[in-house]
Amino acid sequence: MPAPDLRPSLKPSRRLVAALGLVLVLVVAVGATWALRGGGSTPSGAEAPTQTAGAPTQPTSPTPTASVPPAPKALKHTAAPRIEGTVMAGQVVRATMPRHWRPRRVSLTYQWLADGKPIAGATKARLTVPDKVAGAKLAVQVTGTLPGYVTAVERSRGAEVERDDPLIGDRWAVYQGPWNGIYPAYEHASGTNRALLGRIALQPRAIWFAANLSTGRIGNDVRQFIADQQHGDPDALVQMAIFRQWPREESGRGTPLSRAEQADYRAWIDRVADAIGEARVAMILEPDLGLDAVPNNPGDKRTADPAVRLALVRYAAQRFAQLPRTTVYLDASDSDWLSVEKEVPLLTAAGIDDVRGFALGATHYSSVADNIDYGTELARALAAAGHPGKHFVIDTADNGKPFTWQQYYAKHPHGDFDNAEPCRSAAETQCDTLGIPPTTDVTDSRLDLTGLQAARAEKYVDGYLWFGRPWLVRQASPFSLERSLQVARTTPFAG
Repeated sequence: MPAPDLRPSLKPSRRLVAALGLVLVLVVAVGATWALRGGGSTPSGAEAPTQTAGAPTQPTSPTPTASVPPAPKALKHTAAPRIEGTVMAGQVVRATMPRHWRPRRVSLTYQWLADGKPIAGATKARLTVPDKVAGAKLAVQVTGTLPGYVTAVERSRGAEVERDDPLIGDRWAVYQGPWNGIYPAYEHASGTNRALLGRIALQPRAIWFAANLSTGRIGNDVRQFIADQQHGDPDALVQMAIFRQWPREESGRGTPLSRAEQADYRAWIDRVADAIGEARVAMILEPDLGLDAVPNNPGDKRTADPAVRLALVRYAAQRFAQLPRTTVYLDASDSDWLSVEKEVPLLTAAGIDDVRGFALGATHYSSVADNIDYGTELARALAAAGHPGKHFVIDTADNGKPFTWQQYYAKHPHGDFDNAEPCRSAAETQCDTLGIPPTTDVTDSRLDLTGLQAARAEKYVDGYLWFGRPWLVRQASPFSLERSLQVARTTPFAG
């Protein structure tokens, strides 16, 4: 009998085959799930399996590439901006574009510059030009931004900022009529005398209008006066002084004004205002207004009705301030006359709120430097009292060799201050002679101002005018050829 074969049978049973097939299916399924969940990556710290040399390379998926954004475009029509408006301190200017930048949805921002440096807070298309940038070059820089476009920056041309001064610009008219006598004397003179008289006659001067011109004729006189000076040029500046609150002269101030006189004052002012109309005028309103204040010396004659007269002056200030091109300065005495404490209530009652500012030195002879300091103090005191932004002008017709009231009487104990002696030579000091000619160059080097005074002048002074009249006897009448030649011959400002 053959020996039994004890080796296991190599023929698998049907159950075993089925079981193995099920296991294989499960393994494949689990592997696929693991791969889908990212479980096929090599665990941290384990070595990645290496490809056996000669083994077939498994196909790999293509690596995705990042999309490249398109290059930014350039904005179109980015022309430089322009500045519209009067480039003057206190005035409003605007940045305008010759053409709108494209696309229209571009965002524009603004930065105003003074001498190339940004002005703090000046980031809108409109700008009220600050006082502090007077004299600087003003420009505006515009920046355009839009997603997908290159940022564009354009800058306007620079424009010099003028001071806030209505007297600047265009011609200052010169009076060539018979009043005051100076121009006829010049016309009839020759040689040296003609040259000397020309130092007065050819300068812009304020002509005084007073109660000697009746209410019935004043309108026509003023209208003709303006026409004769402007010669058809509406921008020519005409200068005048209104001296009307003393119908019986200053010596009659001890007598109150009657109701009829008060009514006549208002009617007279109305006629003058109507005659001025749209003409360009610089006006000194009521020289010697300080006589309405309490006198410095108890012995001086007091005005009988200061409140009534100041109310009339206020009427005039308001009436003239309504004229579109008339600049009004209320008389405010001089650095050697009334104190600031007296001037503030006086000017307040006279209508300082309604006008440009005040005038100094109409009938006195103090220096420009002293009046700059005094005027600055007064302007600041007015601001503190609720009247900000006031400017002033200074008379320079007769302060070429300046002196105060006290200095005059120390030199001439029995003299007449209103008719101060003219200088006898160019070397004499503290005497009456022509000062610096009319100008808006308030820091002229010939004035020898300190740095502080020059800065104050730039901020507060509109100009140096001639509303004093040293060529007249007692600064009023009549014309004196001798005085005229003396003050012209001895002036240090002849050049």
